[in-house]
Amino acid sequence: MKERTRRIFARFLRVSTPLTFEDLSKEFRISERTLRNELVLINEYLAENNYPVVTTSRGEGMKLVLPDKETKKLLAQVGDNKEKDYYRPDERFLALLLDITDTTKTTLLYEMEGKLQVSKSTLDEDMRKLRQYLNQYGISVESLTKQGIVLQGDERSIRSMLFEVINSMTDIDQLMRYTDTVSKFVLDYLDRKVLQTLGKHYDELLKKSNVETNHVYRNQITLFVAIWGRRVQEGNTVSELTKARAEIKEGPVRNFVDSICADFSLYPSLNEIKYITFTIESLKPKDMNSSFDWVAAQLLAIQLIEHVEKVTGIPFSQEEEDLYEGLYKHITGLLSRTKNDLQVFNPLKDTIKETYAVIYNAVACFSKRIEDYTKKALSEDEIGFLTVYFSTSASRMNQEEQDVYQAVVVCNHGISTGKLLASNLKRQFNIEIVAVLSSYELAFIDKLDVDLIFTSIPIEYPKKPILLLNPILMESDKKEVKAFLFEHQNKRRTISNKLDATKLIQDVLALIVDSGGTITQESYEKVEETFKQHHLKINTREIQPMLQDVLTDSNILLNQEGQDWKEVITKVAMPLLQEEVIEGRYITAMIKSVEEFGPYIVVGKHLALAHARPEDGVNKLGISVMTLKEPVHFGHPDNDPVKIVFCLAAVNSHSHIRIMKSLVELIDDTEKLNKLIVAKDMRAFNEALHGNPPIQDIQSEQKIQ
Repeated sequence: MKERTRRIFARFLRVSTPLTFEDLSKEFRISERTLRNELVLINEYLAENNYPVVTTSRGEGMKLVLPDKETKKLLAQVGDNKEKDYYRPDERFLALLLDITDTTKTTLLYEMEGKLQVSKSTLDEDMRKLRQYLNQYGISVESLTKQGIVLQGDERSIRSMLFEVINSMTDIDQLMRYTDTVSKFVLDYLDRKVLQTLGKHYDELLKKSNVETNHVYRNQITLFVAIWGRRVQEGNTVSELTKARAEIKEGPVRNFVDSICADFSLYPSLNEIKYITFTIESLKPKDMNSSFDWVAAQLLAIQLIEHVEKVTGIPFSQEEEDLYEGLYKHITGLLSRTKNDLQVFNPLKDTIKETYAVIYNAVACFSKRIEDYTKKALSEDEIGFLTVYFSTSASRMNQEEQDVYQAVVVCNHGISTGKLLASNLKRQFNIEIVAVLSSYELAFIDKLDVDLIFTSIPIEYPKKPILLLNPILMESDKKEVKAFLFEHQNKRRTISNKLDATKLIQDVLALIVDSGGTITQESYEKVEETFKQHHLKINTREIQPMLQDVLTDSNILLNQEGQDWKEVITKVAMPLLQEEVIEGRYITAMIKSVEEFGPYIVVGKHLALAHARPEDGVNKLGISVMTLKEPVHFGHPDNDPVKIVFCLAAVNSHSHIRIMKSLVELIDDTEKLNKLIVAKDMRAFNEALHGNPPIQDIQSEQKIQ
């Protein structure tokens, strides 16, 4: 029985409600005609083994009715079916590639003909396609007298190619669960025990350090490190002549790499350690303290939200902080990955593209702005990830007045996908999702006050009712959920909606100040966390300062001279230095950052936003601005020369979001920007920036009158 037939068969075995041809054809992305042929094969198998066949009820759909014991028995048989069909072209491609890549043995084409059960002409055609595919990576296939067929090319390119090929055909979860042909070929090259051990190291050293929270990224890192380890063991190393991209820093990632080297007896060069450390850092999402792109990511996140809201008509700007925070963190990682040709694969991208077409297309339209920044094309996988954040937000905004079931979601496709499933369950079925867990966190269910479990992967948990669903709900899933809830309607509860406590937290903070206390970043975060623990919703944007609250007249410098970009950065930062908003080392850090990473601070036409990381010498939130008498070149190919420069001093990733939003509006408003650039005095500048004269000027006018 073929793999697709087994998966469709398993779908019938796992559901209790009728399935329609329309549901299944969408779910498995095949035509109804093909599906009917698959159903014939399934019924033939059932009849041959003396089981009832799949029956059809008019107006309802198809259903397979079996006792639980027989269902489990068949599921085991379907999963363990070893009947071998001829290899598909994609399977032959993978087998050829991995056999040639394995430098511990000699690959001879006549031997591959027998292994793959194909003729010489077919194998010649397969080799032609393989050569054509590898050409895009700058990799060639050569035939050497003693070594047989080998790959020749840059080692970095070979590793990236292997990572992308394997990722596009399978994933770690599938490798751990299934025994299909693709998994077999991959596991012949990357041992299952090796992958399990790498996953264990990840959970012990990276997950517990809060370096990563998304299961998809865990899989990406595990796979890439497995490929790296295999290549290093075989003596295939990156060139020592190539300059390492970054220095090695102490921390969880370095500890992770060290533990792997010790466990597998690897003795890589310093250059190799730098290479794999940098790769892991690039694959995982970033926060503001680990990426020089953090401000660019914030600008892009704000612009993306505004764009998608405009295109779709959905008021995303009114949504709580989760949307912005999720997008911002994802985009920081995305920028680093895209710039360094590292690809994250989204196993649900086709389903996301179809199910959320309007949002997906809006995000895809905006991707040009991201590509302008990275100078690289943005993949559909990344667009799919960004779409999920918006889909989750839209589902959350549409959720019902009351949630009457309490449940947990288990999903291994990634935290963002799990949240999407949770939001859809809440919106469509009055289900309160208490937590989204991975398969590695099942032990936490005992500690949660839940009655039902919804999962996108097969799990065993006898204590509570379980329903297996697709990560993105299909029509057949919705029918399953309705029947499941009806069966367990005695589990209903009445739960109140979260109240918006933004005004309450403002009053509490004011009381602390009135009583002689002070509000620090640490104390504020503790108060905020207390509110969240009591299910009180806080819109943090409402308690953030606006641009006019922070940008005082003393921090505005007009019509200034600057010999070069270094002098410009130094000069615009001086008001903040004099007010002790920043320390002197912050100016040095801003200049060093541009020297190292280029003119990325030129974020708009003629506009630069100078900044460094908070830990480089920021004491409190502040901003200054300077217009230039003569434009200065920073080296940006599109936005030079710079005519106006802001200096931002931020203490964290969120307290200045309203300020960033004002700057985004300024970048997109050419007319307003030009008025600022040509302003001759403070009054004209403030009128152009804020739409009205400064307060002190209004008071002066009132006195004169």
